[in-house]
Amino acid sequence: MREQAERIPDRPFLRFEDETVSFGAYNAGVNRYAAALRRLGVERGDPVAVMMDNSSAFLMAEGAMAKLGAIGALVNTHLRGAALAQVLAAAGARVVLADGAAMPALAEIDTAAATVLSLDPGATGFRSLPEALAAAGEAEPDIPDVKVSDVFLYIYTSGTTGYPKPTVVRHARFSMGGHSLRTLLGLGPSDCSYAPTPLYHGYSNFVGFSPALHAGSAFASRRRFSARHFLDDARRHGATCFMYVGELCRYLLRQPPTPRDRDHSIRLATGPGLRPDVWQAFVERFGIPRIIETYGQTEANLSLMNRRGRAGSVGRSAPFTHGQLKLVRWDAATGAPWRGADGFLRECGPGEVGELLSVVASNTTMAFDGYVDPRHNEEKLLRDCFAAGDCYLRTGDLLRRDRASYYYFVDRIGDTFRWKGENVATQQVAELLNGAPGVSETAVYGVRLPGAEGRAGMAFVVLQAGASFDPVSYFDFGERVLPPYARPLFVRVGEAMDVTGTLKHTKLRLQEEGYDPARVGDPLWFRDDAARRYVPLDAERFAQLDFGAL
Repeated sequence: MREQAERIPDRPFLRFEDETVSFGAYNAGVNRYAAALRRLGVERGDPVAVMMDNSSAFLMAEGAMAKLGAIGALVNTHLRGAALAQVLAAAGARVVLADGAAMPALAEIDTAAATVLSLDPGATGFRSLPEALAAAGEAEPDIPDVKVSDVFLYIYTSGTTGYPKPTVVRHARFSMGGHSLRTLLGLGPSDCSYAPTPLYHGYSNFVGFSPALHAGSAFASRRRFSARHFLDDARRHGATCFMYVGELCRYLLRQPPTPRDRDHSIRLATGPGLRPDVWQAFVERFGIPRIIETYGQTEANLSLMNRRGRAGSVGRSAPFTHGQLKLVRWDAATGAPWRGADGFLRECGPGEVGELLSVVASNTTMAFDGYVDPRHNEEKLLRDCFAAGDCYLRTGDLLRRDRASYYYFVDRIGDTFRWKGENVATQQVAELLNGAPGVSETAVYGVRLPGAEGRAGMAFVVLQAGASFDPVSYFDFGERVLPPYARPLFVRVGEAMDVTGTLKHTKLRLQEEGYDPARVGDPLWFRDDAARRYVPLDAERFAQLDFGAL
C-alpha cells in the first residue's frame, strides 16, 4: 500500500459507484483507520470485526488490519439476531467497525462486550467512527513485525448449513494470491477489475482487490450487486476484468437484451459457478472473449482453474499438485467415502463421480489452515485414507474428472439424495430442468415422504418474465431429459430464489416447508403419471395422497 501510494499517488484505485479514490488517498485513509484503532488499544493479533457493505471504507479498514498486524473478521451484513451474535462471539473481537446498513442488526443484539464504532452519524448508543477518524492522523504507523505466516483475516463460510464459521486467511495467502493472479489475469495500469459481490466473502476480495493492489490497476465494485446496473457500471468504470460468483451470470442473462449488450471493454470473466446451461449463452450475448472458471473453498487448501475455457469444467490443478488431490468413490448410504476390504479408500476412474479430497501434510505446497475452531477442522478431516497415518480434507463436493484431469462439478453431498434406489444429483437435474419452457431458474432438493425410503425430488421453479407454468409441457420435458427416478414429484413455483451473499442457492427453508399447502404460500404442483401432467396440489388433494404408492 505504501509503495504504491509513493509511486503512483494520483492514479485511480478504488471506484465505488460515483466515488473514485486514488492510491495516495487510499493509503492515507488506511493510516487514519490504523491510528484510530491503535488509540483503542488494538495491537498485533487482535481481532477487529468489520461489518460494512462494499465501500472504500471497508477496504481502508481492511488495510489498517494489515498495517497493525491485527485480524479483520469480515462479517456478513445480512446476519441478524442469534446468528450475528454467534458470529461476533466466534471472532472474539472487542472492536466492531460498522456502517449505517449494519446498525439495525447490531442494535438488536447485546454488544456490551465490544466497542462499536459507526459510520452513521445518526446512530445512537454507539461511538462515532467519523469522529475517531477525524481525530486520527495520516502519518504512516509504526508497522510491527508482521510475518507472512500471521493471520490477516477471518472469512466466514456462507452458512448454507448452520451458522457461518470463521476460516483463517494468512498474509501469505492473500499477498501471494494477489501477485500470482496479477500475472495470470494480465493486469496492467489501464485495467480495471470489477467485482460486484460482497467483499466480506473471499472471491471479490482475493481475486478482484488484491491483484489490482499489486498491479497498480483499478478495482471497482458497488455497495450491493445489481444486475440492472451491471453494464452501466462496466462502462462507467472502464472494466476490463469481471469477477462473478454463483448464479450471477444467470441473473445477467435475465435482463432484457439491448443493442448495447456488447458495448463494454470486458476482455475476461473469472469466477466459480458459471453453470454449463448458461455458459455459451452468456459468452455469446455479452461478447466476452475469455472465461476462466474456478473452484475452491475458503476453508480448504485446494484450487482448480480452467484457463483454457473448456465449457462446463471447473478446471484442473497446477501441474505439481495433481497428486495432492484425490477423487474417491462415495457411499451414498453412509454419506462418506467408500472403503474397501482393506479399510482404504478407492480412487475414481475417468468419468466416475466421487468426492474430491486434498492432502493435508507438511511436505506439500498446499498448506491447510482451515477454521479458527480446531473442532470444526476435525469434522472435515479423514485419516488412514490410502496409507496408515495419512490425512486428507473432505470438500463435501461430488465431482468427476476426464482423462485430461479437468474436473466437473456434480453436486454438494448434502444436496444429493437417493430415491427408488438411485442417487439424484440435484445440480445436474436443475441444470437440465432450466431448459424447460418458460423456466428461468431451478433449485432441486429431496423431501421425505411418510413411510418411504430415501427422499423424493422437489423442484423450486422461477419463471421467465411474463411466463406461466405449463403443467403438461413441464411433464413432457422432464420425461424427455430425466430418468424416472430423477423427475420431480413436486413442483413449487416462486418469484425468487433464496441465495447467500455469493448467490449460491440455499435450500434449508424450502426443505423445511416441503410440499404441504398449509405451510407453503406459493403454488404447488404434483406429478400425476396417469394423467401425464402436473396437477395443482391443494389441501384437498394433499389429504388424499397415498404416500405408500408414490
